[in-house]
Amino acid sequence: MSRWRFALPAGALVVCTWLVVGPSAPAPAANGNGIKQFAITDVPGRATALVPGATGTRWIRLGNAENFPILVQTVTTTVGRPVDGGGRPVPACPASSVRVDALAAPVTVAGNGTADVALTTHLLAGAPDACRGLTFPLTYTGTAVKP
Repeated sequence: MSRWRFALPAGALVVCTWLVVGPSAPAPAANGNGIKQFAITDVPGRATALVPGATGTRWIRLGNAENFPILVQTVTTTVGRPVDGGGRPVPACPASSVRVDALAAPVTVAGNGTADVALTTHLLAGAPDACRGLTFPLTYTGTAVKP
């Protein structure tokens, strides 16, 4: 799981900072139906500036621990309940204020390699003022196969 933090200073500019809570390690084995396990983590140090109603980019890293390439077919993101600086939930700001689009196209990840890809992020135009300076937890899921 990762966390997305943004602050809304005067002028309604939103600066998004993504924090990795704990990178997931690539899984070493595939299951019996041919679907391959892989890691999805945030690319640290890339901030996104958004204004209400605008889009931005969130970079993630796909990791492949297999010794052969995999084709990542899907990545989706679930936005969790936002929390304030003290880790307390903020009910006045719904998680639905932020949306992250699914992976736009399949991505090949080399054996024992990684690939950085961009996901499109949105801060909805109607995001309430209560969303200022909150952290939005992000959970990634996806599917991959051996090409």
